[in-house]
Amino acid sequence: MSTTSTQSLLAGDLRIYSAPRALLRHIQWSVNEIFGYPIDLHWQPQPLVAGSMACEFQWRELKPVASKIASTLKSWHYLRFEVREFSTVGGEGVLYRCTPDLGLHQAVTSSTGDVMIHENRLMTALDQSRGYETLRENIEGALGLAWDQELECYRRGISDASQGAVVISR
Repeated sequence: MSTTSTQSLLAGDLRIYSAPRALLRHIQWSVNEIFGYPIDLHWQPQPLVAGSMACEFQWRELKPVASKIASTLKSWHYLRFEVREFSTVGGEGVLYRCTPDLGLHQAVTSSTGDVMIHENRLMTALDQSRGYETLRENIEGALGLAWDQELECYRRGISDASQGAVVISR
């Protein structure tokens, strides 16, 4: 039996919304190390942040790589990015979002890409909330609304660049 038939194939995408030009080679090297083979990132100018670039690419892998990508990229404070990964046969996925001001946020996603909040996280939000406003803030934090709001203008800023997304398969 082949490896691909016994293991679920994972798909994912990385969207770096803004990265200083000085870090591009470091990012390239890090992504190559994570995948174990050369990845060609196609950078485009990011008009919303002077001197920064943006890129995106997609992959299919047998091994999970999103958490490694997110933890590596978050070490460079100046990056704005999102990393998604999900099984090609359905089920839950994972979403990482990062901004210089907010740091890294991790969320579980449904097969349709919606952010889901599991029971333990909801119970924690309820336990830490003594009123409606606090509960609302805790749930918004679990959903990552602040990250969504901060990244939305960057998503639109490179929407035309998505036409040139690179698809990497292995």
